[in-house]
Amino acid sequence: MFKKRLTALILMAALAASLIAGCSGGGNNPTKGVSNLNNSAAGTKEIEFTGYPIKTDETLSIWASQLGPSSTVAGWEESPFHTGLEKQTGVYMDWTFPTSGTDASQAFNLMLAETKLPDIIWHGIINDAETYIEEGILRDLTDLLPKYAPNYWKYLQSHEYADKSVKTDSGKYYCFGFFREDRSQSVYMGPLIRQDWLDEQNLKTPVTIADWENTIRTFHEAYGAKFAFCPSWRVSPGMAGAFGAYGTIEMSLYIDKDKKVQLAQAQPEWKEYMAWLNKLNREGLIDPDVVTLDDDGLRTKIANNQVGITNANLGALNAYIEDAAANGNGANWVGIPYPVKNEGDKTGAVFTEDQIVSAVAAITTSCPDDKVELALRWLDYPFSEEGYYYWNFGVEGDTYEMVNGVPAFTDKIRNHELGMSEAMVLYTGEVGWGLGIQALQMINETSKPESKEARALWYDKSNEEATSWIYPTAVTMTVDETTESSSIYNAISTYIKEMSLKFLTGEESLETYDAFVQTLNDMGLKRLLEIRQTAYDRFQAR
Repeated sequence: MFKKRLTALILMAALAASLIAGCSGGGNNPTKGVSNLNNSAAGTKEIEFTGYPIKTDETLSIWASQLGPSSTVAGWEESPFHTGLEKQTGVYMDWTFPTSGTDASQAFNLMLAETKLPDIIWHGIINDAETYIEEGILRDLTDLLPKYAPNYWKYLQSHEYADKSVKTDSGKYYCFGFFREDRSQSVYMGPLIRQDWLDEQNLKTPVTIADWENTIRTFHEAYGAKFAFCPSWRVSPGMAGAFGAYGTIEMSLYIDKDKKVQLAQAQPEWKEYMAWLNKLNREGLIDPDVVTLDDDGLRTKIANNQVGITNANLGALNAYIEDAAANGNGANWVGIPYPVKNEGDKTGAVFTEDQIVSAVAAITTSCPDDKVELALRWLDYPFSEEGYYYWNFGVEGDTYEMVNGVPAFTDKIRNHELGMSEAMVLYTGEVGWGLGIQALQMINETSKPESKEARALWYDKSNEEATSWIYPTAVTMTVDETTESSSIYNAISTYIKEMSLKFLTGEESLETYDAFVQTLNDMGLKRLLEIRQTAYDRFQAR
């Protein structure tokens, strides 16, 4: 029976992969449970903790799909950050990562099938935690965090949303997360434009949709350039917020002003938005390759002066700036505000992510009782003051120095022979999805001036609604809910992408939009929204 449940959950994870970012399967093995599972404090052997580094000869094992070592070193044993972490904490960690090129979720499922698990797993498990606890895979840490992870506990008690996100619907704490220090750090994608072309054509920065049309048309007539973007989550919501919509090509669930879960593509505002894109396309102003365009393809077109306005992330902006400097074409790429319908309006939605991500670190039931406190202390380190600085900046006096009370990277990072980006991967732990709190100062230290200005334009603190529409990362569904909703979600998602592109290109007339919505309903949209609403309401009640 246990093996059948394991197989069923793994198959379910495969079905749900597109449903929940980072979602992965689970299961049960009768050898994994521990007698103390229902009383998380029982059996825990205390260590003599006087601060970091901890005095211990014990080793902890960790399986992680995050924080892989730089590709410039042979493995984590040669990674300055990973080996330095041992010096900082006093704990030797035996790291295991998915083999390069393999699917992390598949590797995770295979790892779960093993008789003995590592002491700690760090993966996209946030949506299945309750199941993993019930199946005897993860430890319930509720009674342990206040005593053995005081830095983390203090952070949770002063950050309500973070606290809500790292416990189950039934109130069990089970993991350590990664949190962005400032809301603006979650807004890293938006409209970009060639400022040099605006200047040459005596145009002001486009503000309204009408301005955008005029700018796109002028760039096309003057330079033969077109409006281009990647038809994926990278343009969700894209420019939709100007119309009061919340998605573009990819299926997009959102939370409306009444705290109800809705589907962007089933709303009249989305139809109006798609009509605008279709109009641009009929006029020959949208790149004909937009249906299949990927990041590399878009970057090539931009480098060849074929695009003057787009929607991309800050990493892409950095690349466009570097390409322009390398080929000397004079391109000056900058960020511009999201468009609005009428001047003076505020956009309804901008691209954003949650302040917590789906990849979290949890202690398994295979971790011996006498090592649990050590594991908790190690996981608590990123939330300590010294851990905050090490994970974000490395070692003081080596990779950073304090200047007027603020950490600033040294030349070892700024002028590293492999480049600053690679140096950050080598010596720090928060450039991607780490553990602890990603410092805003670290982001500012590693951002080009153009990136800082773009983020400031995209994120408006006075317009909270523009970033409050996203469906929370930590919403949890039951096994039955996941099973029922996965097939509905996957089928609807595929259908929406297919029809969205057809509406944009004109292959399908928007006169058939009502039939499109009816098909969504026939596919089970109402039931999908009911399931997601129920799960969301439970999250809100935590």
